[in-house]
Amino acid sequence: MTRGLFPVGGPVAKEDLVGREDFIVSLVNRLLEGQSVMLAGPRRIGKTSLAHEVLRRLKEKGAYTTAVDFFRFSGKRDFAVSLIDACLENRTGINKTLNILRDRAKALAGGAKFAIKLRDLEISFGFPEKKSDDELLDYALRLPGILAGRDDKLMVVMFDEFQDAPRVTDAEIFKRMRAHFQVQKGAAYLFLGSKEGMMQTLFSGRKEAFYRFAAMLPIPGIAEDDWVPYITQKFASRNILVDDNVVKEIVHLSGGHPQDTMFLCSEVYYTLLETGDNTLTHHHVRLGYNRAVLALAPIFDEVLDDLSARSQVRRVLHQLALGKNVYQEGIHPNKVKRAIDHLINRAVIKKTARGSYVFVEPMFQRYILQHFQ
Repeated sequence: MTRGLFPVGGPVAKEDLVGREDFIVSLVNRLLEGQSVMLAGPRRIGKTSLAHEVLRRLKEKGAYTTAVDFFRFSGKRDFAVSLIDACLENRTGINKTLNILRDRAKALAGGAKFAIKLRDLEISFGFPEKKSDDELLDYALRLPGILAGRDDKLMVVMFDEFQDAPRVTDAEIFKRMRAHFQVQKGAAYLFLGSKEGMMQTLFSGRKEAFYRFAAMLPIPGIAEDDWVPYITQKFASRNILVDDNVVKEIVHLSGGHPQDTMFLCSEVYYTLLETGDNTLTHHHVRLGYNRAVLALAPIFDEVLDDLSARSQVRRVLHQLALGKNVYQEGIHPNKVKRAIDHLINRAVIKKTARGSYVFVEPMFQRYILQHFQ
């Protein structure tokens, strides 16, 4: 299947992971040593792509790996079955092992090898149907440790959108998970979440089930010095001549945000294709930027409409975009603080120091300045 020159709209391949090699190596080493890790950050900054590359390298080193995404589950049973399947795939090489177990004929037709791979795991034909949702969930949460012990393997489990687990299962899921995970030997966990405040509370709050269970690591940004050679090489692979200063303009306009930078590069590339030019200029970058903003406008407008429903939020947002002080005479500081907290919770801005904030998407900041005076 043909892929675009720049990946847009989903996890990227290992060759398109820019500027995070040292961080990936660090994560691999930590997980190999059995240390669990928590990564929190807004959507579309590359968490999932980074995590899948970590799992790929761990698998190369002989570890069992499992990945599940709470965004995809409809309920407790769905999550339990998916986790069991993902764990068992390390043994069977089959994506949906439990589907085969549900069908006696298929299981028997698979021969003795398939049965041998599962017989020590207390799994019988029709296993899911014989268990209640809670029994199935408990088995799923025990399984990483069981497989690690039986096969003398490191098992690394990645949970994406981990903060959504209670929505999928129940309010006690974190306590249930901690009870199982803390006694497992040979299993390590990688927790990803897009709601930073919730994730920070889950792993640092003294009263929370996962208090100090995992190392909480900040996800590094991508420096201009990492973007420039990557973008240059990409264009060069299509025989397009580029100048470093032109590429730096792309990074400046996108702010280095992972997905926005890829999207802007993609729009610049399609501009080149349509003009028939093979030399990238500042003119092409500006045309591509205008196209990118036009495509993002409905998304940005929806965010603005949603934020405007709350008192003071839109005003505070505009002041932050201008780089001005958001605390003004005549406006109660608590109202401003609530507006800032809301913007942080919505992953529109992030705090960099006391009283200092930056936009998660610099292109959104530019959009506000250009369209809302």
